[in-house]
Amino acid sequence: MALATRALLAIGASIAVAVVGTASFFAMGGQAPGARNCPGGLTGADIGGPFSLTNQNGERMTDRDFAGNPSLVYFGYATCPDVCPTELADVAAAAEIVSEKTDMAVNSVFITVDPKRDTVEALGEYVPYFSEAMVGLTGTEDEVAAAAKAYRVYYAERPDKDFPDGYSMDHSSYIYLLGKDAQFITYFKYEDNPDYIAEGVACHLGA
Repeated sequence: MALATRALLAIGASIAVAVVGTASFFAMGGQAPGARNCPGGLTGADIGGPFSLTNQNGERMTDRDFAGNPSLVYFGYATCPDVCPTELADVAAAAEIVSEKTDMAVNSVFITVDPKRDTVEALGEYVPYFSEAMVGLTGTEDEVAAAAKAYRVYYAERPDKDFPDGYSMDHSSYIYLLGKDAQFITYFKYEDNPDYIAEGVACHLGA
């Protein structure tokens, strides 16, 4: 099934998800959820850092290219049948809500954890279905691993005959909010809807 078809079929689906790695977030030295009285999860944690990847247009980008505006960043993969397209739809919708209600533009960023399949060309087909403004990023396996490690993202291949090349990807599923300085502020979970995410962005950024 084409990537675009998978994405469109999955957007808006109601999924019960067991997210991997939740406990690890609360061992990172951050404050408890709600400590800043803004929507979102952990704040003040040592999450994020420099990365250098390639976007869907074949251009090299680093974390600094997103400075100047807040960013919503999601790690996933394009052949994901449910969770990833739902989360990317939420990212795109939340970014649009913020831009409509405040004077802030919000970067929407998708970083693959499956660089073997998610080539520049594949991401060029995939990400526009969520937003023409969304940036999809891929790279070598080492480059992707470095970015995932910085954001404490768990991912691993899992054999699955129903997927292209015989494998799917297990991965943690969080939407990261970065400030205008491209530094981590908080994260949002799978069950958080676009309005909640947008409220969190505006609250944390003082908009």
